[in-house]
Amino acid sequence: MSNLSCEKVSAPEFFSLLFLSVLSTVFMYISSPQIPLAQTDAALRPFVFIAVSLAAGVPSFLICNLMRKNEEKGLVLKETTTYRVAYSVFGIVYFIAALKTILRFDLFASSELFPGNDMSIFLIAIVIACGALSTVGLSALCRGSVIFCFIVIGATAFVMLSLADELKLLNFTPVFQNGIGTFAKDSLLFAVQATEIGAVTLFLPQIKGEFKKHYIAFVTLSGGAFFAIFLFVIGSLGTFADTQLFPTYTAVTLANFGLLERIDALETAIWILCVVVKISFYIFITVQSLSKLLPRVPKRIITIAVCTALAVIPAVISNNIEAFGFVSNNALTLLLYLVSVVTLPCVLLVYYRKVRPYEKIEEDI
Repeated sequence: MSNLSCEKVSAPEFFSLLFLSVLSTVFMYISSPQIPLAQTDAALRPFVFIAVSLAAGVPSFLICNLMRKNEEKGLVLKETTTYRVAYSVFGIVYFIAALKTILRFDLFASSELFPGNDMSIFLIAIVIACGALSTVGLSALCRGSVIFCFIVIGATAFVMLSLADELKLLNFTPVFQNGIGTFAKDSLLFAVQATEIGAVTLFLPQIKGEFKKHYIAFVTLSGGAFFAIFLFVIGSLGTFADTQLFPTYTAVTLANFGLLERIDALETAIWILCVVVKISFYIFITVQSLSKLLPRVPKRIITIAVCTALAVIPAVISNNIEAFGFVSNNALTLLLYLVSVVTLPCVLLVYYRKVRPYEKIEEDI
C-alpha cells in the first residue's frame, strides 16, 4: 500500500499533533511591518484563518471520499512515478518549512530569551532532539501530542487568567480602522503560516475515524484559541504591541499570579515544546516523503542527512541578515502554503480521479 507510513492513528490524535504545530505559529508570529493594522483587527485574524483553512481542506475531503470508496472495493493506491515525484515535492516543502521554523526560533531565542548570545549549540541540540523524536513514528508522535495538548492548553489558560487584570478596554480600536483591504491582506498572511495543513493530504490513508468532522473541529478550535490569545495580547499591550518583535511573549512577561512571578518561564517552556513537536513532525514528513524518491536509501541515512542540513544551514546564515530575511519572508511562506496546501492536493485529486492508479489489496500483500 502506498502510504507514507503504515501506522494507523485516530483522527483526534492526528489533529492534536497538528494543533500543537499551528499553535507555535501564533506564539512566535511576527506581523508584517509594511501592513499597519489596528489592534482589534489583529484579534480578528483567526476568523480569516478559519475560512481559508476550511476552503483549503476541500481537496482533502474529496480525496478522502475517493479513498473510502476504493477501500470498499478492495483497492489501494499504487506507488507510481507521479506519486513519488509529488510526495518528494512535499518533502522539499516541509524541509524548507522546518528550516524557517528553526530560524524563527533562533530569532526568538536570541532576541528574547538569551539576548546577544550565540544560539548555534542550542539550535543543534534542538535539531538532534527533533531528529530523534521523528524516528519514533507517526503513532507515537500523535499519542504524545494528545498528552502535550492538555499541558499546553492548561498552561496557556493559566497565563491568560494571570493576565486578566492587565486587560484594558481602551486598548481595543474600532473594527476595520485601517480599511478592509489592509485587514484582509494581513489576515491572509497570518492564515498561510499554517503550512502543516498540507500534511493532511499525505496522511489520509493513516487517519481512522470521521476525518471531515475532526478537520472542521480542528480548524475551528485552532481559530478560537488564536482569537483568545490575540485578545489577551492586544487587551494587555494595546499599541505597545506594534513596537514588539514578539508581542505574545511580551504580554506573557506581564503575567503574575499571587506570589508566583516569572510565569513567562513556564509559558516559554510550553512554546519550546510546541516548536519541538512542529520541527519533529516536519522532519518526519520530509524523511518519509524523500524515501519514496530514494527507496533504496535507508530512512536512518535520510534522517541524518536532513538533520545535518537543518543544523548546519542556520549556523551558517543566522548572522547573515540578507539570507535570514529571505528565509523568513512572507513571500516564501505564501509560496510554501500554495504548493503544499493548495496546488499538490489539487494535482493529486485530479490524478486520482483521472488516472486511477489503483491495485487490488491482495497484490500489495
